[in-house]
Amino acid sequence: MALEVHVKSAESKGHLEIFFLHFVLMLIAMFVFLALIMLIGGSFTWPNFWKFYITFIPLTMILPLIVAITTAVSYKRVNIHISPASKVNVDKLKDFMFSEDYIIIDKDKSYMQFIRRKNLPRLLSLNFDKPSITIQNDEVIVNVLKRLSLVLLPQLTIGKRFLIESESKKND
Repeated sequence: MALEVHVKSAESKGHLEIFFLHFVLMLIAMFVFLALIMLIGGSFTWPNFWKFYITFIPLTMILPLIVAITTAVSYKRVNIHISPASKVNVDKLKDFMFSEDYIIIDKDKSYMQFIRRKNLPRLLSLNFDKPSITIQNDEVIVNVLKRLSLVLLPQLTIGKRFLIESESKKND
């Protein structure tokens, strides 16, 4: 018997904070980039710099805006409902999260919450990226970012990696 998988939108938070963080970081990066180009070219003066900064607004203002918007939008969350829970190999789900560079911060009998292992990705997501695995009644609910679900969903629906039965058949 295969696993039944349903995806539902989940509550997301932190979009505005992530937008402002990435917008400011990209503005600083574009400021430094333009300054380095002018220093290497040998024509760096502040009046000249501001003239070029305004001339290249698509690079200095619009590009950071686009990057910030796309980054903030990519922090949408989904709930993946997998049933029946008795057939789901939760240890393999944990291993999947570990392979995606997450560590467990909160663990209970029916609940696990993860955070990113490295500090820089955690800082860039302002620690809003905290996926979780919850076992409720006869289903397992995996709350992850939508972009991470795009990696997990094919493995759940097509493959048999997360099925307990597939392991018992291998051992026979």
